[in-house]
Amino acid sequence: MCGIFCSVLQNNKLHSYTIPNTLKEILRNRGPDVQDEMIEDYDTGQIIFAGNVLWQQGESIQKQPVVANDFILLFNGDIYNLPKPETMSDTSWIASQISECRYEEKKILQLLKNWEGPHCLIIYDKRKQILYFSRDALGRNSLIIERIPKELHLLSASYYLENDKLSLELPPLGLYKVNINDLTSCVLHPWCPLNNYSIHLLSKLDQAVGWKTTVESPMFPEWMLKSKLTFNYDFYKFTYIDCHVDLFKNLISQPQITDSLATLHKLLSDSVRKRVTNRAPLCRLCLIKVTIPTVCTHAKLSILFSGGIDCTILALLANEFVPENEPIELINVAFESIDGQNISEELWNVPDRKTALLSINELNQLCPKRYWKLLEVNVTRQELEQHLTTRIKHLIYPLETVLDESLGCAFWFASHCDSSTARVALIGSGADELFGGYARHRNCYRHCMGSAMERQLAVHDELEMDWQRLPARNLARDDRVIADNGKTARSPFIEENVVKFIRSLEPYQKCCFSFPEGVGDKLLLRLYGYQIGLRGVVLLKKRAIQFGSRIANKKQKATNKSDNLKQKLETM
Repeated sequence: MCGIFCSVLQNNKLHSYTIPNTLKEILRNRGPDVQDEMIEDYDTGQIIFAGNVLWQQGESIQKQPVVANDFILLFNGDIYNLPKPETMSDTSWIASQISECRYEEKKILQLLKNWEGPHCLIIYDKRKQILYFSRDALGRNSLIIERIPKELHLLSASYYLENDKLSLELPPLGLYKVNINDLTSCVLHPWCPLNNYSIHLLSKLDQAVGWKTTVESPMFPEWMLKSKLTFNYDFYKFTYIDCHVDLFKNLISQPQITDSLATLHKLLSDSVRKRVTNRAPLCRLCLIKVTIPTVCTHAKLSILFSGGIDCTILALLANEFVPENEPIELINVAFESIDGQNISEELWNVPDRKTALLSINELNQLCPKRYWKLLEVNVTRQELEQHLTTRIKHLIYPLETVLDESLGCAFWFASHCDSSTARVALIGSGADELFGGYARHRNCYRHCMGSAMERQLAVHDELEMDWQRLPARNLARDDRVIADNGKTARSPFIEENVVKFIRSLEPYQKCCFSFPEGVGDKLLLRLYGYQIGLRGVVLLKKRAIQFGSRIANKKQKATNKSDNLKQKLETM
């Protein structure tokens, strides 16, 4: 994970620009290993680049920005399918490939459409004075765009300041192209043809930034192309059996369901493997030692762990790819209750802590040779208020709802855990949106009074809406708050091939809302968990982290603006 920054300054050759110290600190927290800056003059102004690197891939740290021929590159992310030597960093390889494009835009587009992995990219063509920038199609990493009179900023994270600055998360629609001498127009090469929702996002961007975007040829990454699977099963055709063991065994024994689970296992295991093994060989503590050890057996992988089915499946799969002599951290966070009870051991016995302890027992039984290192993070209301107002508030920015505050704080404190040595954090993001895990998916089914087909269409539409909103509702914010603690957030469920497979299934092949809560929601994932050995975990009901960790006040409406995050400017 890196903190990248690019600023286009118009009519600004007479004095040097300095990145504000507050912003420097935020970017450095994301990339604590090495930092660098450079200024490039152009016809009517200056463009500033800054890179802050968290080393994860390659045999050594690659400083940014990278200059390759007439191109300047800033890169934040991980690409998992590059044909490069393992000793070479993603950034070095990408810079070399960009420089070989020889100013042919089609070649740049061809490069991008073939990449798989979370990333943000800024490319400056010095000769043509063209700036390219993008977020990956799934929107997993943060890139904020800011408009100030005579300035345009692109940066991984920003900070709240009451002035004329307008900030918003760049919609992950494709590759944007801007001539830096004319900030009134933009060209977008979309990942795929725009729909009503993406057209709305682009319109909001144009209005906020003050330019007009022209949409040109889509890139069509192969994994985004529609595929029709031949699995022929329907969970609704099975009768509910009160004994879940018999029910699960019956469903798993069906050939078509077996094949579907086998495909899921292959794809999800591969996703976890890539995200677990592509990391630096040293932990956080060993990296900062004066004499770097040749062997580090401290934990290098953590899992933000509520004990629910999503994160427990990730833990069980990660066990296959982490050396046996290394612990795996399971980080669980609990908040002091709203009513301010006296601090005691019982105070931290929140729902997610109880669930985590139960799930760890299952992991210990299935993987007795693994040291599962439970890290309990206990946060008082005083600590929460202090860090929220001085630090977390800026990381959540430009978002501002009660839900953003609750989730942002929960993830920040979990990844901030002082006793954690890991620099990679696996999170279960996307599982609910893909498999049908929210109560509103069940409510859509129950409240639809139409035919069975109409009910399935209602669930499909709700799943589709949730999926489209996921980058803006969760992913960029979670990236900012977790990366602030020198950790790279990785989401194995949101991997291109996993996503393509799950989204190609019909709703009735992923969830079944004629079955009870805790069984029918995310049914395919529950069956998978059962198949790989989990038992009690597969029957746990969905519980939002803001309530499971007891950070949220249930009297507050999640979509309301937070008093701690309120801004004077309207955002997306």
